[in-house]
Amino acid sequence: MTKEKIIQELQKGFAELILTAQPVADSTFFKKLDSKWSAADNVEHLVLSVKPLNLAFRLPKFILLFFGKPNRPIRTYDELVKKYLERLHAGGRATSAFVPKSNYQDKRLLLENFKQMNQGFIKSLSKWTDADLDRYLIPHPLLGKLYVREMLYFTIYHTQHHLKAIESCAAIRPAN
Repeated sequence: MTKEKIIQELQKGFAELILTAQPVADSTFFKKLDSKWSAADNVEHLVLSVKPLNLAFRLPKFILLFFGKPNRPIRTYDELVKKYLERLHAGGRATSAFVPKSNYQDKRLLLENFKQMNQGFIKSLSKWTDADLDRYLIPHPLLGKLYVREMLYFTIYHTQHHLKAIESCAAIRPAN
């Protein structure tokens, strides 16, 4: 997937999430189902997940060399998703830094924060080249060191994964 296609997929996922979450009644949006995260928790988790990426994409690229140099072939989108799902099925969960704290009581504010965080992320990403995406590594708490391109694949899938959870919370359709 080219950088331009990645950006299109990210923007599409971010917009779809906002369009799905906005009409959900506040009482439903903030309601936890059993021990599952609420729709608000899912959005907050995505904000927490993109925050370090936003920083990484703003740093001078040479600083990312601290994480090492790639020493394996890059995974495709499907291979990356498969690896992530395997880790989830093996019991992998969000680490404490990415677990929502349920600090938000205002849906509009949370969705605006999500929108702003992702706009900044896309803006920073747009300054990278396709070659850069395959030159640097970024650590992922569950998947280990990923090529930047793989991290972007993950972010596309991760947004869709949590969109399904939000739809389930809002009873828009059953989660797959």
